[in-house]
Amino acid sequence: MGDRFDDETYLLDRRGMILRGRYEVRELLGTGGMGSVWIAEQLTLRREVVVKFHEEWSSGRRSQASSDRFVREAELLASVRHRNVTELYEVGRSDEGEPFLIMEKLEGNALSYLMRGGDLVPVQEAFEIAIAIAAGLEAAHAVGVLHRDVKPENIFLHEDRENESVVPKLLDFGLAGTFHATARSDSKHTVGTPGYMSSEQARGVEGLDGRADVYGLAVTLYEMVTGELPTRGSTGRELIAYVANHDPTPITLHRPDLAGSTADAIMCGLARVRDARPAAARAFRRRLEAIREDHCERGVWITR
Repeated sequence: MGDRFDDETYLLDRRGMILRGRYEVRELLGTGGMGSVWIAEQLTLRREVVVKFHEEWSSGRRSQASSDRFVREAELLASVRHRNVTELYEVGRSDEGEPFLIMEKLEGNALSYLMRGGDLVPVQEAFEIAIAIAAGLEAAHAVGVLHRDVKPENIFLHEDRENESVVPKLLDFGLAGTFHATARSDSKHTVGTPGYMSSEQARGVEGLDGRADVYGLAVTLYEMVTGELPTRGSTGRELIAYVANHDPTPITLHRPDLAGSTADAIMCGLARVRDARPAAARAFRRRLEAIREDHCERGVWITR
């Protein structure tokens, strides 16, 4: 392996590494969670790909549970095949035994970049993004996979230059689990991101299902068109306590112009009691599609 890149995070400089004789690691793309992400070149095809390494492994803190979670991410991601979910090409280990994932390289930016500084996403565009991600979640749920961390940072707006289109893709299955898993099953901490996790995730209850992901997507849609979260709090702990004990802030307080079917659909996805949410990602997607079609037919989409 290369020299250590960052002493505090144990990040190694992997530039120049050759993986399986086929991929040469070129540059660091980012870090997060338990992994680092690098750009590499598939040497035979001259195609750029993304490599994710398991940083805890390389740091010497090689707990079996942590390694198992990393491998499980690969297994879960490999089971989902959909244009709105990032594609996994290969899973392997380096010569030193370090696990890695080879994934498609995307062009564009995360949704969070589009929303930086509180910028709002036009309502029709926001619905298109939410509908696409709901379709990706639907594919994941069909094979029993829960994402459990749907948020703007984990949604990438891929620029498909060949088809001249933008394809929203769901990223990072590092916190993914299976249906009916416990919200605390992976660690001592609640699984998810404060502000985007459902009330059942916040309470650490057993039996999570697709409605937890519906909630995260509804929060993301709410934030796209308001620039705000539906929960209140200045710390992660406050946000978790709020979602566990209070109903979300009505979207019409921020956007009274969305009153009616648009506001109703978003708030339904945000219901604190999960039985009040759409039963599955498919149901949420169909409801959003129906609103989109109705508004487009009547030419009443709000553009700001």
